[in-house]
Amino acid sequence: MARETIRLWLRAMNPLKLPRGMVEAQRSARAMVFGLAIALVVGLIPTWWMFTSGWFETAMNGEYARMGLSSDQIAMQHEFMTAIWPWAMGAAAAFTVLLYSVLAAVQWRAMTRAIPIIMLALVAYSLVANMGMRLLGTMPTPELPFWIVVATWPAAIVSAVIYVASLQGAMMLHRLRSEP
Repeated sequence: MARETIRLWLRAMNPLKLPRGMVEAQRSARAMVFGLAIALVVGLIPTWWMFTSGWFETAMNGEYARMGLSSDQIAMQHEFMTAIWPWAMGAAAAFTVLLYSVLAAVQWRAMTRAIPIIMLALVAYSLVANMGMRLLGTMPTPELPFWIVVATWPAAIVSAVIYVASLQGAMMLHRLRSEP
């Protein structure tokens, strides 16, 4: 029973296997929830690392030096950042978890086309923006540990593939619902 359920969900997450009916279209549209969960974890891992490894502080010190701040101004900025960043990062993480939870709940219930389209657009934007900023040298680029790269890139690709499959299911579901 469990093996069959897993097989059905894996089929629903495969964009090369189009849904064959209403139930498969619903399952495929709901598979978006798994993609969102993967994307949430994948997004939080490097963020957590950047703020716990000291990379962010090093990047900020580089920015202060480029701005030509005096030692008093740097000390003030450092104190400000030390006071505000734990709260800002906590609030940002909580907001992200809440947002992804709401998106997952809405997608599970409504099986809409909008959420997969928005997430695919964000994936595309992220790729283009990050590549552009790295090529232009306008973004401080962290040298991520190998374990983060190995964990996040494949997971990000898997979540994007699930978004495509979910969009296919939601589009088929929309067509089936609108047929007389």
